[in-house]
Amino acid sequence: MAADKKKVDKKAAEKKTTKKVVAAKAPVKKGKKNVAATDLTISVPRGGQIIKHFNLAPALPTDCGRGDWLFAEEGSTQDIETLTVRFELNPSALERQLERAVLIVSMVQNAELNGTWRFALGGVATDQADEDPNNDVVVEIIDNGFTLVAYVQVLENSAEYIPFGFVASFTSSDTGVVSIYESQDPGVVTKRP
Repeated sequence: MAADKKKVDKKAAEKKTTKKVVAAKAPVKKGKKNVAATDLTISVPRGGQIIKHFNLAPALPTDCGRGDWLFAEEGSTQDIETLTVRFELNPSALERQLERAVLIVSMVQNAELNGTWRFALGGVATDQADEDPNNDVVVEIIDNGFTLVAYVQVLENSAEYIPFGFVASFTSSDTGVVSIYESQDPGVVTKRP
């Protein structure tokens, strides 16, 4: 009877953990390494604002190609492939102007590389000249290049997909040489509703 109870408890625990999964996972190939990437959705409350913290761990290129950059929520190591910022339907033009998401991205340093990473050249680069025609995303670099802040607003009912890469410089502690690199992802989706 105790063995049956353990089996039932184990099944109940398995069901509980599957219900807690909130992000869709998809395998993504980056360089030679397969990593699981996720899509993350941030919902901005009607008439309000939300602030989210992220970490960016850049990587130098390898002989095989691009480095494996990690863009993740603070406290997580789950790579984010697509970030969706969703706004609620809101008929008030004044409230829509005040609604926004503030995304704070902190640069993570790797002591093994013997150098310093900083955001450079505006911090991001889109795939094409005007990937954000609605001007929903404004980016600034603060903290001597160690932090990027993105302000996301959607004033009208619309949806945009903005494919971009982070742009960062690496300064070698040994030689003082500064090199500029760009990540391959993520993509950002802005939408209302």
